Amino acid sequence: MKDAKKTFQLICKTAEWVLTIAVIALSLYCIVGVCMNKGSEFYLFGYKPVVVLSGSMEPYMETNSLVIVKQTKDIQEEDVVMFHIDKDNMVCHRVMDIDDEGNITTKGDNNDVEDFETITVDDIEGKVVVRMNFLSPIISKLR
Repeated sequence: MKDAKKTFQLICKTAEWVLTIAVIALSLYCIVGVCMNKGSEFYLFGYKPVVVLSGSMEPYMETNSLVIVKQTKDIQEEDVVMFHIDKDNMVCHRVMDIDDEGNITTKGDNNDVEDFETITVDDIEGKVVVRMNFLSPIISKLR
């Protein structure tokens, strides 16, 4: 019985260390990615950290929260995607409709109307796969 208890404690301690290392690695990745993301492409294994700059997607994504965008062109209705609106600026909005010609209609959750211009899959950088709203108070103090 004592051996089983010691084994269980060892497993728990090992899991705790693995989880701690994973959280530290993810945090470093996000910090480095956000700091290096000033106009550069920073993807690690197809994922990119991005700071949300507006409230157009609240409450789903809070202003100054951190999101992870997966680089993909496989987009479905209801996905939240990051897309280019011009050479230097990108937006994260929800896909509302994809028509037969491949035109994509988007809308911010907190906006009353859909975006005026449709986009195509070529405009899309990727889709939001992780959102960390709990970081918005910290990021807002650092900005």
